[in-house]
Amino acid sequence: MSRDEEMHDFFRKSAAIQNDPQFQACMDSVKRIAGYELHGKYEAAFQQFQNYLINPEPRFITELRANPKKQHWYQLLQGGVLDNVKLSFSCVLYHQGRLVDIEKRLVEVIRESDIHNKIGNLSVGLGGTSVLDFEYQAYVLAYRRCLDQFAVSLAAFFKNKYSSFRTLPDFLSRRKPELVAKSISEVHSRYAKHFEFVFSDGGVTSVRDRIAHYEFVTAGCVNISEKGVSIAGGGENLNDKWYDPNSSLADVLCPKTEILYDCIAEMIRTFVQTASEWDDAVREESGGFPGASA
Repeated sequence: MSRDEEMHDFFRKSAAIQNDPQFQACMDSVKRIAGYELHGKYEAAFQQFQNYLINPEPRFITELRANPKKQHWYQLLQGGVLDNVKLSFSCVLYHQGRLVDIEKRLVEVIRESDIHNKIGNLSVGLGGTSVLDFEYQAYVLAYRRCLDQFAVSLAAFFKNKYSSFRTLPDFLSRRKPELVAKSISEVHSRYAKHFEFVFSDGGVTSVRDRIAHYEFVTAGCVNISEKGVSIAGGGENLNDKWYDPNSSLADVLCPKTEILYDCIAEMIRTFVQTASEWDDAVREESGGFPGASA
């Protein structure tokens, strides 16, 4: 059997297996147990980036893919956003969902026990909530990872390796095309203040660095009083009152996740717009020849 015949036979058998009802049922079960998909609006930014790369394929992408010495820059850009960043953002969402669910269930169980109506003017801090801490730490680490992997992806467009989202403007200040670099840097400036909990700066150690290097940072202490249930302290410095709606982890973390996605989405929109403008300008200057170099 020739090599071509072997490949044809392989793909035929592979297609037959994938179309088998028993195989499909098995895969559905696997996804229910271990799968995770971005839902609704969170898919939009990544879909925009994918559409930009293929419909139609930009000139500079065609050139990168055609050059064996530069293909890795395309792979870092394309795979970086659509695999690394997308999956790491999914990880942030997953851990947020776990935290919100655990917190909700804890509050429900404690309220159903009616303990808060029996302890009078006492206030009791509970132990035994380590899973909440584990998920919180995983959330913070995934958040930072997502941003730094995004920096790696964007740097690939400029044919450079760079992995710090915190100092991305410093890197971009020396990059061309300036139109793309400056526009991304401007987006960064609008969001950087929201990421202080994952980036140490000015002598202040971030929560992320405390988790990664120095200490076991908790999500907070679950407290019970006659007023109800709350979580206080922890990495988010939740209001240290025995009961306060502002002490909810969900109320603090969900907006952080929204800001992360908004930053990613705006940077992708900005990149697509400015890279398209630059690509069109280069194409026009070169007389429309796809082989012209930038």
